[in-house]
Amino acid sequence: MIIAKGGRLPGRIRHTPDVPGLTCTIVVSGELGQQFDGVFADLGLSPEAGTTVISGALTDQAELQGVLRQIFDLGLEVLSVSTHPGEFPSG
Repeated sequence: MIIAKGGRLPGRIRHTPDVPGLTCTIVVSGELGQQFDGVFADLGLSPEAGTTVISGALTDQAELQGVLRQIFDLGLEVLSVSTHPGEFPSG
């Protein structure tokens, strides 16, 4: 299986104009290993008690849809999705 880094196809990256970036937190069932680091649009992975929290900044809703598509394509069970438009994590 080949996964495009960040869920983007080269030359087909789209950005929605006038839409602020967003932070997202996606919780999936199961603890994902290190082989998934950097796979989901460079979002961070935090395995926690039988789940994995995937979180970080995204450009727009289209990028979020790409990450969710990857998660579904991998057969992972999504437990929750939370987004916060215009907010970026500090640090």
